[in-house]
Amino acid sequence: MNISTISRPRIHFTQEHEWIDFNGTVGFVGLSMFRLAGIKKIDNIEWVNNKGTIEKNTLIANIHSGSTVIPLHSPLRCKFLGINAKLKTNLNLILESPQDQGWIFFVTPMKFQNKDKEELLQPADYQKLIRSIKVS
Repeated sequence: MNISTISRPRIHFTQEHEWIDFNGTVGFVGLSMFRLAGIKKIDNIEWVNNKGTIEKNTLIANIHSGSTVIPLHSPLRCKFLGINAKLKTNLNLILESPQDQGWIFFVTPMKFQNKDKEELLQPADYQKLIRSIKVS
């Protein structure tokens, strides 16, 4: 499987390896390449909370790969808008293009303020975080 290393232009990360790309009033959410390392195939997505207003850090879905379960949380308080329709026919898009076309769901932030964005990591800060994890 070829894995794309392309990242979305306005991407921000959480400490738990979710990412969000802000595009106007919409945010696209996915999992980082780092978090998906070693996963060969996505078996299914178990949706837990995918309706209405969702609080920050709420479990949205569990991504299943064999006996591995990867939790996916909301990176901020938001309104859930929908699921990436491309995943209906290709769940492995999450692995093939993890930080671009493999986004999992999209949202609109609720009362978006700069402090919400400030709590997220810029790409350079996220790289420092994962380097520190690799060293540990």
